[in-house]
Amino acid sequence: MDVRIRIEGSGMDRDADAGVGLTALFADWLAQDRSVGPYTEIRRVRTATGDGGMSGDLIGWLDLALSSGFSVASLVYAHQTFRASLPPRQRSAARLVVEHGNSRIVIEDGSPEDAARIARALAAPVLGAPPTISSSPAGGGTPPGGEPDDGS
Repeated sequence: MDVRIRIEGSGMDRDADAGVGLTALFADWLAQDRSVGPYTEIRRVRTATGDGGMSGDLIGWLDLALSSGFSVASLVYAHQTFRASLPPRQRSAARLVVEHGNSRIVIEDGSPEDAARIARALAAPVLGAPPTISSSPAGGGTPPGGEPDDGS
């Protein structure tokens, strides 16, 4: 499962030294975090230049490929500790933005309710994605396009 995240804040979203640069710093933070790093593949997504230049902008987003051992609570806690490490001016404005499918969640303080909102978004079906069909229905029955399971 993939999720897209970044750090943004009021008045610092496009400031290369503040908002956008914080996303790259958060990527390093997550890679070092023992409760998040081993359970994710972190891909740094550079934003395209609008002026036709050859190189992209700074890191705009992080794509996280999540493994089965991933914990949403660990991601929220990692954001809390990262935010606490920032200078006070940046700390108060830094928010974690999580996008998955059609959902967008903005995390400020990192409460248990915030972790629950992310978990619900990750559990929700993504519109436009192919349906998942189990190859063996629970409790027997007829698999799609197959013969009835008589239990023998």
